[in-house]
Amino acid sequence: MKDYYSVLGVSKDASDQEIKRAFRKLAGEYHPDKNKSANAAEKFKEINEAYSVLSDSQKRQNYDRYGNADFQGFSPGGGSSSGFSGGGDFSSGFGSNFGGFEDIFSDLFSSGFGNFTGQSQRETAVEDLDIRLGIEVDMSKIINDIETEVSFYVMSKCKVCSGSGSRSGKSQVCSVCKGSGHVRKVTQSFIGNIAIDSICSNCKGKGRIITDKCNGCSGAGRVRILKKMDIKIPRGVEDNTTLRFRGEGSIGENNTSSGDLFITVRVRNNTNYKRDGNDLETSVSIDIPTAVLGGIIPIKTLYGNVNLKIPEGTSYGDRFVIKSMGLPAMHGRSIGNLYVKVTIVTPKKLSAEEKRIYNLLRR
Repeated sequence: MKDYYSVLGVSKDASDQEIKRAFRKLAGEYHPDKNKSANAAEKFKEINEAYSVLSDSQKRQNYDRYGNADFQGFSPGGGSSSGFSGGGDFSSGFGSNFGGFEDIFSDLFSSGFGNFTGQSQRETAVEDLDIRLGIEVDMSKIINDIETEVSFYVMSKCKVCSGSGSRSGKSQVCSVCKGSGHVRKVTQSFIGNIAIDSICSNCKGKGRIITDKCNGCSGAGRVRILKKMDIKIPRGVEDNTTLRFRGEGSIGENNTSSGDLFITVRVRNNTNYKRDGNDLETSVSIDIPTAVLGGIIPIKTLYGNVNLKIPEGTSYGDRFVIKSMGLPAMHGRSIGNLYVKVTIVTPKKLSAEEKRIYNLLRR
């Protein structure tokens, strides 16, 4: 009896996820289309046998208990109608029993493993045309909209050839892919024919060949430039907010649509204030007479100084609110509040007269 746990290199108490990860690794290593060694196909078949049993809870239980995955005659690789037949048709063996192989193979072979009926997948290369920047602003500035200039490099349409890549503006159909931009390769393996569509290396997927390349862009149709742009950061912007400017990124090949510009805004903390959404909190120190008798004290806000009335008998830690002196809401009209926390300063040195007065108060 084959030791399927040894085949996959896992312990007998391995979890389903551990078994699946082991299969992914080994299948990628020994797949015949990627491993050309003499024993790769046989090893790959053995790996599939092991996974077909250990990935099914009932078959794994029977295998662990009796050494056989199925009392009704299932024998991995032996041609049973209910199990993996080991031949070129995976649809009956894999699909009905555990349904996970096709997903696993599609993950393993991103170039287009294809499915088990011989259909193909197309290999595509997606270029990232987006531009991502970061900008830092001070909290005191976001009480109003901020207009500033940013600079960044982008791929832009060549002005010499208007993006065609050709001095004359003409090109000819690629002789390799016949204008499709892709080529198909069909290979045979023990599981049947596999068709893989890949990008044509002759025309780089464009489908056409430029014979008289533009001097400005060397036939690329686009050039790298430094772009300067005025942007507006809305008032009340939250820390780590990302702003999106559509169409301001790099232009794609063959004059396709441009990517976007993403700017992440960091709001620099102000040591005088603690932010909570649109509300701010600050602290102020008062002396004992003001705490006892009350009074008027100046408070510094982002909008200028305002007077705060301290009532009689104020205690340490009391909080007072100054409405609409916080931060404005982003894309809204409301403004948060400023909360003022009071601390009381106790004098360290007193004159003889001050001591006399405090003693009178104590008595």
